[in-house]
Amino acid sequence: MSKRIEDLIAAEAMAAEEGEAASDLGAPLPSRVKVTRGHPRSRNLQVRFRDDEFDELTAYAEQRGLPVSTVVRSLVLQAIAPADDLKSALDKLETDLAAIRRKALS
Repeated sequence: MSKRIEDLIAAEAMAAEEGEAASDLGAPLPSRVKVTRGHPRSRNLQVRFRDDEFDELTAYAEQRGLPVSTVVRSLVLQAIAPADDLKSALDKLETDLAAIRRKALS
């Protein structure tokens, strides 16, 4: 791995940890989402977005002080959570409400 890539990875890891420390606990993302390194998640998924979609997703993540990948993972996990899980349902409701507010303010 080149020095430039190692520096970029280290900078992103630091930004992720700083984002977690500065994140708003009242934000609509589930409180169980944590930004960590060295975790058991080992599968990657590539997802394609249009430029405007990615810009909205990036802004959403920045508002919460989290990396885009953490936000996407959280939203996916919310979407596949069991329907009878009340906390997941409330988290989804909060996320949906935040999306409506963003669109109304645009």
